Amino acid sequence: MKLSLERLFSAPALEGSSPQGLQFSPDGTRLTYLSAKNSGSSSQADALDLWQFELATGEKSVLASANQFDAREFSIEEKARRERLRLSHEGITEYYWAPNSQSILVPLAGNLYLLQLNVKSVLPVTDNATYETDIRFSPNSQQLAFIRDRTLHVMRIPEQLPRKGAEISVDRVLPEGTEELSYGLPEFIAQEEMHRYEGYWWSPSSDAIAFIRVDETPVEISERYEIEADSFSVFAQRYPFAGTPNADVALGVVELTTGHVLWIDVTRHDDDYIARVYWLSPKKIMVLVQDRRQQTLSYVLVEISFDNREVRTSVIMTEQCETWINLSNSFKSLSDERFVFGSERSGFHHLWLGDTKGHVAPVTQGHWQVTSLVGVRDDIVYFEALADGPFENHLYRVPINGGQPERLSQEGFTHSTTLRGQHVVDRYSAVGQPPRVEIIDLDTPLKHIITDEVSETKHPFHQYQSEIGSVEFGVLTAEDGQSLPWRLLRPVGVSSSRLCPVVVVVYGGPGVRRVNNEWLTPWHHYMTSQGYAIFQLDNRGSADRGRDFESPIYGHLGDIEVRDQLLGVQYLQSLDEIDSNRIGVFGHSYGGYMTLMLLMKSPGTFKCGISVAPVTDWGLYDTHYTERYLGLPSDNKAGYEASSVFPYTSALSDPLLLIHGMADDNVLFTHTTRLYKDLQDQGLMFETMAYPGAKHGITGRSTNIHRYRMMDHFLTRYLMDTTR
Repeated sequence: MKLSLERLFSAPALEGSSPQGLQFSPDGTRLTYLSAKNSGSSSQADALDLWQFELATGEKSVLASANQFDAREFSIEEKARRERLRLSHEGITEYYWAPNSQSILVPLAGNLYLLQLNVKSVLPVTDNATYETDIRFSPNSQQLAFIRDRTLHVMRIPEQLPRKGAEISVDRVLPEGTEELSYGLPEFIAQEEMHRYEGYWWSPSSDAIAFIRVDETPVEISERYEIEADSFSVFAQRYPFAGTPNADVALGVVELTTGHVLWIDVTRHDDDYIARVYWLSPKKIMVLVQDRRQQTLSYVLVEISFDNREVRTSVIMTEQCETWINLSNSFKSLSDERFVFGSERSGFHHLWLGDTKGHVAPVTQGHWQVTSLVGVRDDIVYFEALADGPFENHLYRVPINGGQPERLSQEGFTHSTTLRGQHVVDRYSAVGQPPRVEIIDLDTPLKHIITDEVSETKHPFHQYQSEIGSVEFGVLTAEDGQSLPWRLLRPVGVSSSRLCPVVVVVYGGPGVRRVNNEWLTPWHHYMTSQGYAIFQLDNRGSADRGRDFESPIYGHLGDIEVRDQLLGVQYLQSLDEIDSNRIGVFGHSYGGYMTLMLLMKSPGTFKCGISVAPVTDWGLYDTHYTERYLGLPSDNKAGYEASSVFPYTSALSDPLLLIHGMADDNVLFTHTTRLYKDLQDQGLMFETMAYPGAKHGITGRSTNIHRYRMMDHFLTRYLMDTTR
C-alpha cells in the first residue's frame, strides 16, 4: 500500500504506540509512560494518556486519561515553555512521581492533579485561574514546589486532600514576580540554549530550595509580531541579540521554615552564566559557571549554614578551551564529597570521577564519545556512547574506577535507556524498525516487551513495510583527514538503468548529529516511496564526534559545513543509480541556513532547494548560541559578516522555496522578511509560504499536510519533471 501525506499525520501514528516520558516508579515496581490512543479520529492523534506496566505481573493499563481533565488555553509562559521543550502533543505531556511511589502529580491545563495509586483516584490540588509550571515534589514527598505568577510557591500536601474546588493552602516563599523580575524561573537563554530547564532545586533534606533570580531589565526590548490568520499581536519581547546584554542572574537559597534567603556569589564577572546547579548534600551545592565567551567552565563548591547565616564558595576545578566548551548534563552525586561528571577535557566527552578537593580520575577513555550518563549502581557506571562506531548509540557499563566497557544493548539499533535499580528500560529503533520498548533485568535474562513488533499485522506501519527502500551507511574523508559519516536511503527498485533523483536533507549545525541507525520520520519513507533517494551527512561541526571534529567551524559559520556537504554531493554524483542532474536540498532552522548557503555558494550544483525557518543574519540570533561559535561581535565583525547569507545572495540562481512560521520566537520571522527584501531588490525570483500563528517547529496536522504538500509539489516540478 502506498503512503500518502495525509496518512503521515493521521492516527494511529505510523511508528506505533511509541511510549514517551518513560519513568520507573522510585520503588522500581512499575514503568510509567505516555502514549497516544491507537484508535479514534485524527484529531486525537496527539492526545497522550498516562499508562503503567507492572513488572511483577507484566500487565499494562491506563492510569489516567487526558479526557478526565478540564482543558483550557495555555498561558503565554506555558506556550513559551512548551516551545523551548519542543512539546507538540496534547493531553498529558508530563508527570512527576512522588519519591515515596504512592502518588503521581499531573500538571494539565494550568492546574495540578494528584493521582493516588492506593485508592486509584485523581484529585485536583489547585483550581484557579493562574497557571502553575515547573512542578516538583520535595524529596520527602510531603511538599510541592511550583512557579505561579513568576515566583516560587510551596504547598504542603495534607494527608487528606480536600474535595474539588477547595484549593490546598499555598505559600509564596519569595517576593512577588514582575514583568522584569522572576524567582525560580529559568531565563530564556538557559532554556533555549543551555538546556537548563530548571530555575530552582530542592535540597536533599527538603528544608531549603536553591533558586535563581532573573532580572531582565538589561535585555533590549524588541518588538516581535505574531501574525495569526485574522489578527496580529505585537510583543515587546526582551530578546538578547548577539553582543547585547543578557539578563542579570543571581543564585540564592531559601530556608523554608524561616523564609531567610542566603545569596551566593558564584560568578567572577557580571556576564557569566550559571549553567548547572547540583546539590551534593543538605549543606553543599555544586554550581557550574561559564564565562560569556564560553571558553572557561568553573566548578564552584558552595557550603551553606543557615544557623550561622554563612556561605563559603571555592572553585575546585576549572576547564578551558580555545574555541568553546559544550555543557554536559552528565552529573551524578555519590556523596557529599564524590561525584561522576561528564567533560571534554580529553578531547572527547567522557565520564570522570571527581571529589570536592578537585581530584579527578577517568571512568571512561577512548577516541569515542559518551552521549549520556544513565546511572550508577553498586560502583558500576552505566552510560550511553558511540563506542562501537558512529552510527549506533549503545548502553554500556564499566567499573567506577575505570576499565573496559561492556556493551549491554543489541547491535543493529540505536538505543535510549533509563536505569532504576536492577531494571533498564530500553527504547531502540533502526531505519527500518519503528521504536520498540523493552525492560531488561540486569540480574537475570528476563525481558518485558512493551510495544508491538512491526512484523505484527496490527502495527500501523506493517502494511507500508514494502515502501522502505534500502539503506547504506558510510564515511567520506574531509580535507583535513577526518571522517564524515553519511546515510543514503534508496527507493525500491532503483538501479543503474533507472536513475533516481536525490534530496540532500541537511542540518549541519553544531550540537546535533543526524546520521544514526534509527527510525526516521515517516516523511523519509514517503519520499522513497515516491522514487526519491534521501542523503544525509554529518559535516564537521556536528555533535558527538569529538572536539577536533566540531571546532573547525569556530569563528566562521557556513564555510567548513558547506565544503563538507558538497563533498557528499560529489560522492552522490559518482553513483551509477543517482541522476546527478536532479539533486535537491532541504533543511530546517540551521538546515534552512545551510540550504541557502549551499545554493548561493555553489550555484548550479542543486536543481532546487527548500529552506525552512532559516537564520540569515547571526546578529539577529541570541547571545549564548551565536557567541559560542562566532565569539563576540566586537571581536569578530568580519566573521559575523562572512557567516551571514547576505554577502552571497546575488549568486542565487536555482529555484528556492522559503517557508517560515509567522509567530516564530526562536528564529524570528524577521530573518526571512529581510531576505525577501534583499532578493526582491535584486530582482531575484523565489517562491515562499508563511504560516500564520506557527512557531519555529511549525506544528499542527492541517498545517503540516499543507507544508509537506507544498514541498512535494515543488520537488516534483524540479526533480521529477525531467523536461526542466
